[in-house]
Amino acid sequence: MTPDLLRSFVAAAIASPSVHNVQPARWRIDGESLVLLEDLSRRLAVGDPRGNDAAISLGAAAEGAAIAASGAGLVTRIERLAGGDQGGLRPVARLTFAPGADPDPLLAVLETRASWRGPFLPPTPQDRAATQALAGEDRAILSDPAAIADAAALYDRASYGIMRGDGFRAELRHWMRLRRSHPGWARDGLNAAAMQLSGIEAAGAGAVLGPLFRPLAALGLAPALLAEAKGFANAAAVVLFHRPAGEDPFESGRGFHRLWLAVDAGELGGNVLAALADDPAAAATLCEAHGIGPDRRLVSALRIGRRDGERFPRARLPLAEVLVS
Repeated sequence: MTPDLLRSFVAAAIASPSVHNVQPARWRIDGESLVLLEDLSRRLAVGDPRGNDAAISLGAAAEGAAIAASGAGLVTRIERLAGGDQGGLRPVARLTFAPGADPDPLLAVLETRASWRGPFLPPTPQDRAATQALAGEDRAILSDPAAIADAAALYDRASYGIMRGDGFRAELRHWMRLRRSHPGWARDGLNAAAMQLSGIEAAGAGAVLGPLFRPLAALGLAPALLAEAKGFANAAAVVLFHRPAGEDPFESGRGFHRLWLAVDAGELGGNVLAALADDPAAAATLCEAHGIGPDRRLVSALRIGRRDGERFPRARLPLAEVLVS
């Protein structure tokens, strides 16, 4: 096991998804193992005060490294670590490796997967087959147009309810990169290209989520301006990802990463619908409507379909910053 090989696993894991693309994962090479740490400066104090989304993001990063290691014929053992703040970094897990793995079927899309917030093409029979192939014990696949429309309306209501919080909007704007001149445009957060916003739309988003929100809300205009129901047009499905109610969100994150990679492996694009899980009323409504029992927790949801357009360059931190000494 060489340091260069371990670095290659970390480099591949950088592609893993994270909430608001904050990329909280940091890595340290320790002999022949990797230690995963959380950069506490990237915790969302308003949107994620208990660290649930951070844990999901870190689990996704660990799974990414494990998938990368399978390409070298290595089985990964992930051991959770308990530890406090160590200079702004918190130990999360240790990854050790042993021979004996076949390449993970999802390895081919590990470094190309990306969120797709653009329009979808009308679903073909091939797309519908790829959607149904995602079915599993922790996924509910909503492919009926009426069910998708219901989910879209529920998402807009839940999202607006969350957006009404001044602190949440301020934190979201902090991670939005609405101009290419922003120093974090290609590094982290949500840039306008990733959100499929034109220059005019990006400027409008900054205003609506900033100084204009309260007057627009008072006039009853804010919900319509923030609505994303049109983004569900031509969606092949909405996927509800649910796990055991008491599961460590780190483990949920590992499973969620695999689900999203499976979406890309089916040549589809996906976009997270976090508000459906974050809003308790919305989550309860969906679980009841789609047979997800009380012993399960709605972790997240994805809107998926055939991408209508070209992929965009992803914003990612460089390996030199993610790998710490």
